[in-house]
Amino acid sequence: MLFIKESNDVLLKHINIEEQQEVILTGIPSAISGYMQVRNGLNETVKLRSISLTDNAATTTKTDLNISWKLQPGERRMQQLHFSLPPQTAPGEYVRYLEMGGKKQKVTMVVQPNVEVDIFPTSFTLQDTMPGTQHSVVFTLTNVGNLPFQIPEIKHIAALDMDYLCRAFGFAFRDKKAVSFTETLNAITNDIKKNLTEWASTKVREAGKIVNPGNSMLVHLDFAIPKNADASNDYSGNIRFWNIDLSFVIKAHTEIKTKN
Repeated sequence: MLFIKESNDVLLKHINIEEQQEVILTGIPSAISGYMQVRNGLNETVKLRSISLTDNAATTTKTDLNISWKLQPGERRMQQLHFSLPPQTAPGEYVRYLEMGGKKQKVTMVVQPNVEVDIFPTSFTLQDTMPGTQHSVVFTLTNVGNLPFQIPEIKHIAALDMDYLCRAFGFAFRDKKAVSFTETLNAITNDIKKNLTEWASTKVREAGKIVNPGNSMLVHLDFAIPKNADASNDYSGNIRFWNIDLSFVIKAHTEIKTKN
């Protein structure tokens, strides 16, 4: 078996791209892929480790493309190509050239739009559940896609008592008046409605601002504890920010009264 490790290896000239085929790779910048048909012109099994892409037909600057192809003597096979570009590469069509079999084959790369952000951190711990208390969380948002990203507006979130379900089921199952299944279910529902807080009013200070590909921005999210919250209870919740879930827990913090 012959191993071709370098893209300029002389043996690579014997691996031919089948004539009259258009090589098209497509995908988001970090995951571009496509297929092409190749043929082994040798009487030996060949295993390819690398081929090269160039920006144009005349350039000597090459980008090695790691592959793992094994071709039997004279074998023709449809092979998959994977390629990646910088994540900020704008959507559109790009032309590269693949050198194989002593020839350069035009390769068209179609870069698809990609809206993608990274947020850190995504979980927050706060203190004080007194109704009306103002809280703020701050996180870094990085645009790792290839389109400008507009900071979304969030008007309200749900802050849920961490024990409301357990308490509702516990009280309902212990309720001697709730004999039937329907009565028990009604008791659970009534307890949930009684203890469910209102929406927490929320504001994103940077809402509407644009973060260009590759850039980062500090984002401040402010919200107030609902007026019908219980200061002795702990609360938790999730915030959907674009397509990322942010989670928070708020620990109750009340002063312990001592007798003189």
